[in-house]
Amino acid sequence: MTTHKEFMAPLQKKRRKAIEDRAAEILVEEMTLQQLRKARDRSQETTAEALGLKQAAVSRMENRDDMRISTLRQYVHALGGELEFYARFKERGKKARLVRIRNKNTDEIHTTL
Repeated sequence: MTTHKEFMAPLQKKRRKAIEDRAAEILVEEMTLQQLRKARDRSQETTAEALGLKQAAVSRMENRDDMRISTLRQYVHALGGELEFYARFKERGKKARLVRIRNKNTDEIHTTL
């Protein structure tokens, strides 16, 4: 069996970097709010301060099964990010189409890939 290190070693540097970058993207795509906060090197206390809440409220937020989009957007913004949503549509025999969903209160343009 080939190890990851053995597989990556003969690849060109550019290819290794592309693989590592995509792997990082995939890992980020599957984080809980708590994992995301920790990856951004933030504590519940500093996140709560940025949100104007108490630490306990951030703890409850991170453990919710469901929340409003506006709450999630505020949480992500407090971590220094921007929340974006995409919908993927695949029609029979055609390539999947990706549509960016925007906030109705902004002048942003929908992006279709």
